[in-house]
Amino acid sequence: MLKPPIILPIVPSKYWLLAQCGLLIGLVALSYWVGGKLAAVAMLVLGGGLGWCGYLRQPKGVLSLTLTALQVQGRWLRESQHEVGALTGNEDLSDADQVRCDYLGPWLIGLYVGTQRVWLWPDSVPHKGLREVRQLFHRPGR
Repeated sequence: MLKPPIILPIVPSKYWLLAQCGLLIGLVALSYWVGGKLAAVAMLVLGGGLGWCGYLRQPKGVLSLTLTALQVQGRWLRESQHEVGALTGNEDLSDADQVRCDYLGPWLIGLYVGTQRVWLWPDSVPHKGLREVRQLFHRPGR
């Protein structure tokens, strides 16, 4: 019997933004120490803009993971293509991509859905979904 798919509603992570802000503060302090006020202000504006653009480009939508015979298939629905919670698990997986996990840690899970990189942070996915993904990709003894 096939297991039901794992449905993951993904939202942008505030923890990711906090980590980027911490790095930016360190870079601004270093540029102030090396180059003065003007360099620090330039680094703050440039880094802040790039960090905010990166936050807005984080993946948003619903990821449906299905375990087939030997691999995990994923169907990615971007936020503009769906209403959250619209997946029922009965969708055709003909346009599904192969999903592989290359980082499985206590806080982060790094997935490749086809060619797109998706990081699952603790606040970007419900805790139950994170637990199910960890169980899906965990291989004891490796």
